[in-house]
Amino acid sequence: MKRLVLLGAGHAHLVALREFARQRLPDTELIVVTPSPWQYYSGMIPGWVAGYYTLDQCRVPVAPTVRAAGGSLVLDRAVELVAANREVVLASGTRLTYDLLSIDVGSMSEGLTVGGAGLSTGVFGVKPMDELARQWLAAGPRLAAADKPTVTVLGGGAGGVELALAIAGEGRRVVLVAGAKGIVPGFGRRFRRRVGCALMKRDVGVVDEYAELVRDGIRVASGRQYPSDVVLIATGGVALPFLRDSGLAVDDDGFVLVDACHQSQSTPNVFAVGDACSRVDRRLDRSGVHAVRAGPVLARNLASALAGQPLKPFYPRRFSLYLLATGDRAAIGSYGPVTFSGSWVWKWKDRIDRGFVEGFPKQ
Repeated sequence: MKRLVLLGAGHAHLVALREFARQRLPDTELIVVTPSPWQYYSGMIPGWVAGYYTLDQCRVPVAPTVRAAGGSLVLDRAVELVAANREVVLASGTRLTYDLLSIDVGSMSEGLTVGGAGLSTGVFGVKPMDELARQWLAAGPRLAAADKPTVTVLGGGAGGVELALAIAGEGRRVVLVAGAKGIVPGFGRRFRRRVGCALMKRDVGVVDEYAELVRDGIRVASGRQYPSDVVLIATGGVALPFLRDSGLAVDDDGFVLVDACHQSQSTPNVFAVGDACSRVDRRLDRSGVHAVRAGPVLARNLASALAGQPLKPFYPRRFSLYLLATGDRAAIGSYGPVTFSGSWVWKWKDRIDRGFVEGFPKQ
């Protein structure tokens, strides 16, 4: 019997496990390692921040999905991977061997240089999502105690913009530090213009400069300081440190290099998906959209690798549907060159998001 270890319970692994529940892997011991009993759905967390969802509505319990797939769940965190020995070392000290490994551990929020001695403001990243949820709840008393609390969001990508829009309101002042490239730089002009209008409507201040953390907030490149009660770092994800030292081929940023089948470039018995990897054949955005679509292909490839059969590549669609909530029960959508917005887009997004989370067993 072969042992398949799924390291992490990211979106792609959840979808793969759902496929395994429909068609069990023969003669395979399936083990899933993840530090949290929940997988938080990134598309709904801004809606939770805005008060539209409960936290339970935004997360999938991992154990029932693992059981349905015939696997066992280990609630632990990987701290070391020794690819040459086919071994994962966990925080508890357990050394877990494998025949086949798949990595979907996500990424961490990028750190920033801190100027000055110490920080008196609350600072935390948006990744991983379970940590964001915990820290945002902990920040509640700090924000409630302030006369007019200020929240600064660092990062002008879709994730940072959506959080800034969700936080705005209820007497809060929100500043979005987008950097020199401005807001949502990877999107078309019409989409960016509508996002800009949404930020203005929600009274979110936008600063097109880079910033560093200082004692009571942030300081932008021009020298201006923005005192803040809470600073959210949404400037992009960085690879988990243990990947760089694993013996796997990684890119300059430490993400696992994979081919079109999401198989490691250096180690055929290792696969990687989601935020943990970089494709060598094309640039693939690290987004939940691609991770979810890659899940069924990953499941087939893992089954094929166990059986010694050929693998199939994952080719993302030419255009991807992006729906960005604006914090007021409306949303802006993008599909290739087409941009659209309104309350109907929010209802559409809400239906898609709820459908994903509710598509997994609860117990």
